[in-house]
Amino acid sequence: MCFKRMGRYAHAHNLLSQSARFLVPTDEAKQVIDTMEQTIKNQWYETARREGVCEKDCVTIAGAFAYEGFRLAGEDAKAP
Repeated sequence: MCFKRMGRYAHAHNLLSQSARFLVPTDEAKQVIDTMEQTIKNQWYETARREGVCEKDCVTIAGAFAYEGFRLAGEDAKAP
């Protein structure tokens, strides 16, 4: 999915930059993004293993679910 300002670059600020496009107030969008980020980080591994993904493959794909670049340098979970 492409989110305009920075194209397909997956990070919180890029998603937040388009909240008005979806008629979602900024504060609400921040909360949705923060909640989804934590849910994914906390549950991806257990979900993958439960669905039969082997440990070796989990190691390979881990960066897609706990992506360090999701928050830009100096950006915390509450930054716009």
